[in-house]
Amino acid sequence: MKLPGLDRLGTVGMVGERKAISLLCLGFYTTLFFMIGLSARTELPEWLPVFIGMTLIYIIAFMSVAAEWFWGRWFATGLGYWGMTMAVMAFVTTRSLPTPMIVFGVMHGLISLCLMGEKMAVAFDAKPAWREKWKLDEQGVIRVRRSVTRMASSLPALIMFALAPREGSDAFGVAVFDCSALALLAVGVFAMGGLLLTLRTWSVMALGAVGVVTLAKWTAVPSMLWSAHSYLDPAALPGAGFAFYLQGPFAGVMLIAAALPFLGPMTRFLVRGRR
Repeated sequence: MKLPGLDRLGTVGMVGERKAISLLCLGFYTTLFFMIGLSARTELPEWLPVFIGMTLIYIIAFMSVAAEWFWGRWFATGLGYWGMTMAVMAFVTTRSLPTPMIVFGVMHGLISLCLMGEKMAVAFDAKPAWREKWKLDEQGVIRVRRSVTRMASSLPALIMFALAPREGSDAFGVAVFDCSALALLAVGVFAMGGLLLTLRTWSVMALGAVGVVTLAKWTAVPSMLWSAHSYLDPAALPGAGFAFYLQGPFAGVMLIAAALPFLGPMTRFLVRGRR
C-alpha cells in the first residue's frame, strides 16, 4: 500500500536509520501500554486484558521489524495506519485533539512512513526465500502485503472490541465480558496466525467471516456498550476521548478488506474446478 505523493520514498536510503525510528516508536508504545497495564491492576482492573493485548501486539510488531521477518514491515505499517485512524476518530468523536492524541497519531505515522520504500523492502519482503517457499509471483506478493497490512490494522480494534468490559458486573463484582466477542477474537487471532505462517485459504476465509460477524454483532447490539470507564482519563491512556464502540465497525471492515485481495483468485479456482 502506497500513500499518494510518497513514491519518492522508494529511492531514499538511510534504511537503518528509518528502521531505528520505527523501532523507537514501537518500543515506546510497548513500554507505555505495559506500564498502563501495571497501573490498571489496581485502578482499572477490568481494563487489564485490553492493555495486555495491546502490549502483546506492539511486542510482536517490534520483534518482527527488529528480526526483519518478511511480513514485519507490513504488520508494523498496518499498526501505524490504525494509530493514525485513531487520531482522526478522536477528533471526529470529541471535536478536540489533545496533545497526547496528536503525539499518538504522529508517532504511528512515523512508523508507517519510515518503513516505506523499495530499499526498505529489500530487508524484508523482497527476500527471495519466502517467495520461493510459498511459490508466489509478484501479484501474489502484493495480495499478501495488502492482506497483512489490513489485518494488522484491524487487530488492535478487534482486541478493544472484544476485551473492553461491558456494563455491569457479576455476583462477585467482576467486570462483565462478552463471551461471543471473545470467541471472535480467538478465531481472528488464529486465522491471522494461519495467514502469516501458512498462507492457507481457510485463514483468509476465516478472516472475512470474523469481519462479517463482528459488523453484524456491533450493528445488532449497539446498546451493549462499554462500562463507565469507556472514556478514560486523558492521563490514563493516550487516545482517551474517542468512543471505544467505534472499534467494532473498524475491525469488521478491515478484516473483510484483508480477505478481499484473495477473493478473485479463489473464485477463479472454484470456477476452473467446476469445468
